[in-house]
Amino acid sequence: MELTIAGVGTRLGGRWVVDGVDATPPAGGLTGLLGPNGAGKTTLLRLIAGLLPAEAGAVLVSSDDAGVVDGVASHGAGAARIGGPAVPVTSLPRRQRARRIALLEQESSAAVPLLVHEVVALGRVPYRSWWGADPDGGAVGRALAAAGAAHLADRSWGSLSGGERQRVHIARALAQEPELLLLDEPTNHLDVSAQLSLLSFVRTLAVTAVAALHDLNLAATFCDHVLVLSAGRLAAAGAPADVLTPELLREVYHVDADVLTHPATGRPVIAFSGGVPAVAPQG
Repeated sequence: MELTIAGVGTRLGGRWVVDGVDATPPAGGLTGLLGPNGAGKTTLLRLIAGLLPAEAGAVLVSSDDAGVVDGVASHGAGAARIGGPAVPVTSLPRRQRARRIALLEQESSAAVPLLVHEVVALGRVPYRSWWGADPDGGAVGRALAAAGAAHLADRSWGSLSGGERQRVHIARALAQEPELLLLDEPTNHLDVSAQLSLLSFVRTLAVTAVAALHDLNLAATFCDHVLVLSAGRLAAAGAPADVLTPELLREVYHVDADVLTHPATGRPVIAFSGGVPAVAPQG
């Protein structure tokens, strides 16, 4: 899916929390959405998903009359598509939007009296017929397997650890077979191995993906493109090696750091210094 963020902004509580953001994440790539707490990352993801109305600008996505290109997502979704004419995301019918865009929000702690496979099956709601039948009976199983959660299928949701729940959330999003995958801090609750595995997996999907991340080294390692927000505005955008500079880290995050080059991958590696300027935390 082709995605254009065109001067988008919105207010919450009378304050502009996203203000005039212009960006074009690369289609089929993984874009990291970065910035301190309170920078507007979650709000921007909700604007992209069409869950919040934009008071300024618009979020545009390619329409559904697009051509198929080679490449099938690992979780069993259809081939990636090249875009038709761009339309505002809020103009898409809700059912079509739910089929094409999946948002993995930050996990809530609410207890859900469901089994894991029933939670993942919620991602299939946009495909069900009026009498509740899913035309693809294997979609839930494929999504669980792709997320590394097949062994959890018959477990109670309430019995899962935080990391296990995160894998199930990923499976639910994959069950939607989206063209645009939005993830809000998807590495929360995951150990180092699981974080690396998750982002490596997202890179293999034939979808456009935007992930809000706090770990800058994960973003530098896995993202094709990064957007850096500061107080609701876009501070920088581009390839991680071009954007994640000591100057930007000092300006946006108020930290001192050296940016090195990984000897094997050539990707940036951020080494933070011990001293942190005395500034009030944001958020």
